[in-house]
Amino acid sequence: MSRISGATQSEAARPIPSVFYTSQSDTVRLGGRIGTGAEGEVYEIQDNSDLVAKVYHEPPPPEKAEKLVVLSRLGNERLFNLSAWPVSTLRDTPDGEIAGFVMKKISQAEEVHALHSPKSRLQKFPEASWAFLIYVAANIARAVAAIHEHGLVIGDVNPKNILVTKKATVYLLDVDSFQVTAEGKTYRCEGGFPEYTPPELQGVAFRNVDRAQEHDRFGLAVVIFQLLFLGRHPFSGLYLGAGEMPLERAIREFRFAYGVDSEARKMRQPPGTLALDSMPSLIVRLFRRAFLSTDRPAAREWVERLDELAKALKKCEQHSGHYYYRELSDCPWCGIESHAGVRLFNILGDDSRRGHFRLDEVWKEIEGVEPPDAPLIRWNEILEAPEPSAEVTALATAKDTRFTLAFAFSIFAGLMINFITIFQPSFILLIFARMIALRIARVDRPLLVEETQARWRRTKEAAQRLQEQYDREAGNERWEAKQDELRNQKETYEKLAQIRRFKLQQSEAEARKSQLEEFLDQFEIYDAEIRGVVAPIKAALLLHGVKTAADVAEEVEQIPSVGRSQASRLLEWRRALEQQFVFDPARVTPQEVRNKIERENDALRFRLETELSGGAHYLGRVKQEIEASRRKLLPALTRVRKELAQVEKDLEIVSRRNSQTIITIVLIIAFFIGLAIKL
Repeated sequence: MSRISGATQSEAARPIPSVFYTSQSDTVRLGGRIGTGAEGEVYEIQDNSDLVAKVYHEPPPPEKAEKLVVLSRLGNERLFNLSAWPVSTLRDTPDGEIAGFVMKKISQAEEVHALHSPKSRLQKFPEASWAFLIYVAANIARAVAAIHEHGLVIGDVNPKNILVTKKATVYLLDVDSFQVTAEGKTYRCEGGFPEYTPPELQGVAFRNVDRAQEHDRFGLAVVIFQLLFLGRHPFSGLYLGAGEMPLERAIREFRFAYGVDSEARKMRQPPGTLALDSMPSLIVRLFRRAFLSTDRPAAREWVERLDELAKALKKCEQHSGHYYYRELSDCPWCGIESHAGVRLFNILGDDSRRGHFRLDEVWKEIEGVEPPDAPLIRWNEILEAPEPSAEVTALATAKDTRFTLAFAFSIFAGLMINFITIFQPSFILLIFARMIALRIARVDRPLLVEETQARWRRTKEAAQRLQEQYDREAGNERWEAKQDELRNQKETYEKLAQIRRFKLQQSEAEARKSQLEEFLDQFEIYDAEIRGVVAPIKAALLLHGVKTAADVAEEVEQIPSVGRSQASRLLEWRRALEQQFVFDPARVTPQEVRNKIERENDALRFRLETELSGGAHYLGRVKQEIEASRRKLLPALTRVRKELAQVEKDLEIVSRRNSQTIITIVLIIAFFIGLAIKL
């Protein structure tokens, strides 16, 4: 997420004094630093735990300093409680230039985008359900509404400028970048992210434009959409047109990627995401107004509709962490988790995480799914004795006729040669007669042969492609592969306790090894009395990084100046020290390591339960897809294979030539019969 800003940051930060003065000339003493950002650093204030001080890296320009004074004068308790509003400005000296400001301290809060991805949400907000995200979205809308009701414009609305606590309380940050108008002068917001900028401001230099509340409404709608759709951007999807569709261009062209009419905008929502119609129709209308028009919903409209949605949720029967709109027939989160193979929400409350999953029942259901029906295709009968084409049949008839004529001519010529000439010249006539007979038998159709060969190649390639598609889409391999995968997952699930125990034992072994290394590392070779290992050898060892007993290994023998006997004594010294080592069980498997193993084991359990629970459904769906592919592809495959068999028959006929051998033999036999008659 790249930010567009008109401000620059100095490369070298000035030294931070420890004492500042408020606009009321009160002294502020800085405590420890609790945060840092692009513009400045945030410090605790001594003797006041409710406030913190933001000190800029460099003194702000005069206009921004004026803006801070205006903001501090406009502040009230309501603004202080929902944002990092300047309570008072800070100066280096009572009459010095403004160096920062004081604001209310915000504790135990995270940037709201931590709720977007499953990984950060499960880690930082483990109890967060979809209902919690709706509460957060409504509270953000309330905060924006309050700012707007004070006549202000936020300008840079984005998740990095919003903090949220585990109680769904939200706070707005970067108040000093808000757009504010006082005494006829407007202090603009010069920064913003393109992802949260409305179409009409895409590509505009913010320092040159006055923002309006309708611009904030677009950014607010995107923030709400990302909360409800788990981080997805409303304009990020599959572009159905040619080329690429950058996000900024999609926003500029109103290409909202969700909704039943998204393809009319040449967009399609990403797979495995929540459908827009999973929301109440009134929420859908608000999103469509926000992203398909400039008549964007005000913040108060979102508050009302989100509160209604929060009251219209029901809990999934299969997963206590899944909440969804009660008008839906099925839980959408179960399907999305099964499709993505990712846990979106934790199981909540005291539900039995082990008990609700019945492996035997789930596996019985999986085994009950019959494999796809394999149609019995009698290819031998289907492809038996194909008929050649009419043109090739005519060619075959012509060949047979010419062969019969050549056969008859050979008999006649062989008999008559002996009666019209003497013996020696008769052999010459015999040769000429053979040539004439072969010429009579020959039928040349080179174009037909070439066309048939080309047709055979095309048909064979088409048949091969269709057969590969049939094997890929209509074969049982995909179904069998998924069944094997589920079987492996079942075996893994049954061994979860062993896997957990092995990991704990492995961590214990690593802890033992670590403690031993730590113990041996206390004994330095240079200070030790080791028989035969004198100072020059110790120096050579030190030069090669062998400093303590922990560094001694079999490879020390390869160090120059260290012989076999010295290496042996070094190893004996290490083994003797190892005998003194006492393992401390209290230090085995630190709690954070154990917690990590438990989390990993629990995540694996959840993934396996999700996969196995949806296994029967997935196998059934694959079966339906395979059988549908067979019904679709089998007629085409049968047709192309019949065509191939017919083309092969044509090729066989057009490639066959009348036998010269038979004609020659008949001619010779007739010749000798004639000769015998003559004699």
